[in-house]
Amino acid sequence: MIKSKIIDILGNLSRDELKKFSDYLSSPVFNKREIILKLFNAYKRHYPEFEGNKFTKEKIFRKILPGKEYNDEIFRNLNSQLLKLAEEFLSYLNYSGNIFNVKKHLLLEINSRKLLSLFEKNFEETKRIIGNDNKRDLEFFYHEYNLYLQKDIYNSYINKFSKKDIFEAEKNLLVFYLIKMMEIQNYILYESRILGLDGKMFLDSNFAGEILKNVPDEINDLPQIKIYYNALKLEQTNKSVYYRNLRNLLNEHGHLIEKEKHYNKYIDMIDYIKRNKPREDTGTVRELFQLRREIIEKGLFTGNFITNMFFLNLVKSGTRLKEFGWVEHFIEKYYPLLIEKYRESTRELSYAYLYFDKNEYDISMSHLAKVRYEDIFYNLEVRNMTSRIYYETESYDLLNDFLNSYRMYLSKNRSVSKQDYESHNLFISITGSLYKIKESGKIHRLDDLEEKAVKKDFINRYWVIEKIRELEK
Repeated sequence: MIKSKIIDILGNLSRDELKKFSDYLSSPVFNKREIILKLFNAYKRHYPEFEGNKFTKEKIFRKILPGKEYNDEIFRNLNSQLLKLAEEFLSYLNYSGNIFNVKKHLLLEINSRKLLSLFEKNFEETKRIIGNDNKRDLEFFYHEYNLYLQKDIYNSYINKFSKKDIFEAEKNLLVFYLIKMMEIQNYILYESRILGLDGKMFLDSNFAGEILKNVPDEINDLPQIKIYYNALKLEQTNKSVYYRNLRNLLNEHGHLIEKEKHYNKYIDMIDYIKRNKPREDTGTVRELFQLRREIIEKGLFTGNFITNMFFLNLVKSGTRLKEFGWVEHFIEKYYPLLIEKYRESTRELSYAYLYFDKNEYDISMSHLAKVRYEDIFYNLEVRNMTSRIYYETESYDLLNDFLNSYRMYLSKNRSVSKQDYESHNLFISITGSLYKIKESGKIHRLDDLEEKAVKKDFINRYWVIEKIRELEK
């Protein structure tokens, strides 16, 4: 089997792109060597797998140079030439795939050749192309800057001075710079916090704020500037005022920024809530549910797929809030967007959560039985929920044996992290004590158990505390 960079590129192309590359190689503008086209066609027959007994250097060599003895130097040289053309083709795809890039380079060439009669028409066409995009984010302001920069060059050729055109270029460059700088600073601070690194930055942390004090209101009032500024200040200060500002700005103006950036701002807000609000509090659960729900309803998930953890967190918060109708609709509509490896297990576990919170424990258990155990997270989730179902249905003999098995699994499975081990082990300990108190009627022991549950952090603590308080009543 042949392993090379050119095969990596060919395997990455879609069938349509492969056809375009064939046309590209057939054009004497780009390729004048027929042998290179032959090599590509020989490779193309093995697309997309590029494997098998017939896919060897020697057999490919004989296809393109029949009757000649295999020569590794010649073969490597031909591959090198095809690789160079493939890289140029990728560059061409990137260039031609963005209509603004095409028009920008046309304006550059028109100006450099002083084909002035063509400029105005193409300038207006390019402006319409930029304006047709509903997004008004980084790319928009950068394109506007480049467009008016070319307009100023054109103006100099026709002996015209336009302060308005220069101002447009200056304004758009400044907006682009401010947004990009705030985005970079936010990213550095976030990654430094996550990785436990020094958050010191190249530019002073107040740099953006100081610049904004000295720019025209026309720039300060842009919703995009406000979105990026409040996102940066939220990461810098952890203050709720910036969370509220960002929340309101995204609700009203989120459509102006790129989809991925819009999604990232929601993740910033989710992260803020999780770090600063009590996780078991109903208000916290509701806020997290609403943020995740908006990501779904605005279609902000990237790459047309949803991660299994995002999916399950949304389901869990929704069922706890008794949003059963919305959750059921969400599971059925969006589970196909989960990656295939976790799709069915995530769907079944989601239904188990749903029916557990609807107190339909037999149905919940039937869905748990369909969850695959290969992944340790799913294994632990199934064990934890099974324990809670046994408690809710007062199946205490089964619960006692199951908790022992649950504990044994934790102690023997080396792939369980220390954090998960402590979290699940504490759940087992407190749940075991809880059902024994319930059975014996020794309610006075609940005070110590509740104090222990409130002080410690462990999986499904809210449920344990809820069960303790039910007994106290």
